[in-house]
Amino acid sequence: MRAGGLTDDVVKCLGLEGLVDVSGIRGEIEAALAEDSQTGGLRALIRGAVERGAPGLAEPGRVVDGAVDALRGFIASAPAVLEATMQASREAGIEDRVRPIFETAFSYMAEEGDFIPDSIGLAGLLDDAYLIHGLMQEISERHRVLKGRALLPSGTFDLMPEIKRIIGEPTGTRLDVAIVAFARRANVRETIEQIVRRIGDHGLGFDLPSAVGSPGGENPLAEVPPLDLGALGG
Repeated sequence: MRAGGLTDDVVKCLGLEGLVDVSGIRGEIEAALAEDSQTGGLRALIRGAVERGAPGLAEPGRVVDGAVDALRGFIASAPAVLEATMQASREAGIEDRVRPIFETAFSYMAEEGDFIPDSIGLAGLLDDAYLIHGLMQEISERHRVLKGRALLPSGTFDLMPEIKRIIGEPTGTRLDVAIVAFARRANVRETIEQIVRRIGDHGLGFDLPSAVGSPGGENPLAEVPPLDLGALGG
């Protein structure tokens, strides 16, 4: 989605109590989810990909249902992942060190522009959700490297490889490049390390909802072909 959507809401909220007001992001996502429930756009997109790319599936309806639930849950969980990271910063008393991460992150996302066209409905939020999860994963994994365990719970980012595959190439790789480039910026790397040191070994005092991460057992996206989202819309 273009930075003028979710990204502008976030940028406008930066600086409120030194952190991001996630309510703007959540409201945007909830509105998109509600609209998609009415239009069925995401379901139609996935069903079309399954019919074209995997016509021999024994239970195509089950596959489509599982994929729709997984992608909706991934998009819906983006605010919770942001809140979890911010909660950790509050507990550590380092709000002032978190703000530069978000300022730099969303500025960088704005520079990158459109990864997935806005015009395709809820699926147009997958790039925003992927970037949010990916950037928070960088913080969590840095904590694991320095402290021996990840900051966010195991499983939070389990679906990331499958989400990238579903988004399709070259868009998925472009998103990963943006995340890596952001994390390698010197000021961001230093800020992440400061957050990790201040949080220490206690980790998060925040429970993520069960919708975040991959549901246990079967991969709900395994039988869905790539959607090639970067090539849609216009």
